[in-house]
Amino acid sequence: MDTDSATSPGLDWALLLPVIGVACGWFLMASLITDLGALQLQFRFYNVLTLMRSPGRIATGIRGDEAALEAWVFGAVCVAAVLVALAPLVSERRGAWLGCVAPFALMALCGLVLYHGLSQDLITDDGSFGDSGSRVIHFANSFVSRMGNAVARRVHVGAGGYLSLVASALLAVKGLRGYQQVPRA
Repeated sequence: MDTDSATSPGLDWALLLPVIGVACGWFLMASLITDLGALQLQFRFYNVLTLMRSPGRIATGIRGDEAALEAWVFGAVCVAAVLVALAPLVSERRGAWLGCVAPFALMALCGLVLYHGLSQDLITDDGSFGDSGSRVIHFANSFVSRMGNAVARRVHVGAGGYLSLVASALLAVKGLRGYQQVPRA
């Protein structure tokens, strides 16, 4: 067996440990925490779909059947990303190494969508409400922005977020290096 892990499948601990880190960070640990004094809301990474669809839940928590369904659906996407990252362990194909980028890409995409969703105005002013309506809309957006800033100061990344970010970045670097080292067929 070839000792170069980038060209031969097999047990590669430098690949397996970051995958385990991503899985633990996503499924076992809190990725985001909202600290509201006596109340602390913890969100796992598989809850991110609910937060992307309804950013206000970062302050109120995630409950209900719809949130549970979203967690299952996005959890399946997360499991798929973790499994795709394991592709170099079972395949000698050059493209298998690109699967290692999937967890990092998923986290980056979710981060961008969350940032975009949280930075948007609550009500868009298209001018159809007239001058008075525009003033009310501006007041409402300013109020919501101030409240959002107050909540944002109480939201921080949990240990699961840090663990999965570092592990997915290491995994992405390992995958890109493995992709470059495998000769083209």
